[in-house]
Amino acid sequence: MTHESIPPPAAASRAAPGSGRRPNADYRWTPRKAMAFLDLLAAGESVAAAARRLGMSRQSAYRLRERAGGYFAQGWDLARRAGHVRRAVERERSGGGAR
Repeated sequence: MTHESIPPPAAASRAAPGSGRRPNADYRWTPRKAMAFLDLLAAGESVAAAARRLGMSRQSAYRLRERAGGYFAQGWDLARRAGHVRRAVERERSGGGAR
């Protein structure tokens, strides 16, 4: 899954008519959202930005990391490192140098 293929947060139209709220299921981390989140981290997004793109909060992402632990936490760390490298390469290519 690439960050271009990440589905937008569900529209409020699926909620009860006239409520203006999303269904409760949209507030939960699904395996698909978790994988999309890691993909966004690897693409260079911050934790907050990646979570926001999926309709989730930064705090909920950190709670997910604690809850899931193990392999997910390792994937998170690897994705963050990949994102840092990607941003460094992009800065270098644009002539911005290392920061």
